Amino acid sequence: MAELIINNIGKLYRPREGEVEVFENASVRIEGGVFSDISERPLTPATDAAKVLDAGGMVAIPGIVDPHTHAVFAGDRTDELLMKLKGLSYLEILSSGGGIAKTLRETRAASREYLKNLLRERIGEFMRWGVTTLEVKSGYGMDRDTEVKQLQAALEVETLSDVVTTFLGAHIIPPEYSDKREEYVSFLTDVMIPYVAERGLARFVDVFCDRGVYTLEEAEEILRAGKRHGLLLKIHSDELENLGATRMAAELGATSADHLLLSEEEDLQAMAEHGTVPVLLPGTVFTTFLPHYPDARRMLDAGLPVALATDFNPNCPLQNPFFVAQLAVFKMRMMPEDVLKALTVNAAKAIAEPQRGMVEEGLPADLVLLEVKSFTEALYRLGYDPIRVVVKGGKVVRRWVNGAR
Repeated sequence: MAELIINNIGKLYRPREGEVEVFENASVRIEGGVFSDISERPLTPATDAAKVLDAGGMVAIPGIVDPHTHAVFAGDRTDELLMKLKGLSYLEILSSGGGIAKTLRETRAASREYLKNLLRERIGEFMRWGVTTLEVKSGYGMDRDTEVKQLQAALEVETLSDVVTTFLGAHIIPPEYSDKREEYVSFLTDVMIPYVAERGLARFVDVFCDRGVYTLEEAEEILRAGKRHGLLLKIHSDELENLGATRMAAELGATSADHLLLSEEEDLQAMAEHGTVPVLLPGTVFTTFLPHYPDARRMLDAGLPVALATDFNPNCPLQNPFFVAQLAVFKMRMMPEDVLKALTVNAAKAIAEPQRGMVEEGLPADLVLLEVKSFTEALYRLGYDPIRVVVKGGKVVRRWVNGAR
């Protein structure tokens, strides 16, 4: 891969877990797909084959990491927007056969190749918004063939992005098991989790533990099975009701706990004690008409490495991380420095990808150039698209000039 130099970066933001360092008038050199030199002076090419890009004073941030998506699914749920506007709740739509159950039916009917093509387009849209690494969950099959089909599509899709897969067979209780929950939980723990783990189909196992979905006891049984088979743990928790799932998952060593609208002080303490990353999904609050947002400030004050994600799914068709970031600022009062870490280094930690989300020598060269004077301006300008250049693994994969895309 040819050497790439980017000079004349107005501000280069270098988030780390505890701080954000800013280089003024910065330059970066990329060789072999990794950052090899980061400087506050112009850099010169080492060879005639090098490519040199003038950033024109733009801001640079690491490639964005999205640690929570449900991007492999068929169909959509446009019709449910009208149901929400008429006052139906998430659980009311689900119990009527809509919601996850509707997407389950459509995804079961889709071929792996069809799902792969949909996912390729969606990952391309994520990349267009500066997302260079993302997590992708299964969970719209809840039978062996469809869950495997989803995970294989995510692993096989041809894309420059890095994709981390999560097995979410415990998304809801599938309709055919509505009166035999124990049998389905046993199917997950005794059949699906061993199958997924042995074939390397997923890095994580996840459970939706909340009112109307999985009980605390069921979720713990599923997570323990995943842990026995070498999978890392995630949990959907404290979204509709606090069942104690966040504490339980943290005590089992979960990498992340996600949603957390109703988390309490002991939940935050458990996450801090066991190194569990809180992943907040304000876009879901927005699209589901929920009454309040997670208390991000309390989590930050507790020293937790808060991460942000889109939760892209048919209920939250959101792929723009800057909209998520603006919700974090205007609805959760997160400071710009905290938002930047939440989109990058902390988000990478939430999917066990510690080499992502930073600009450091020797790390993969994922970078986004923004046409603003500061990262704060990108949050301040509502509806503005600041992205001009996306670099993935040292390759310029997206570039917009004079408004052309």
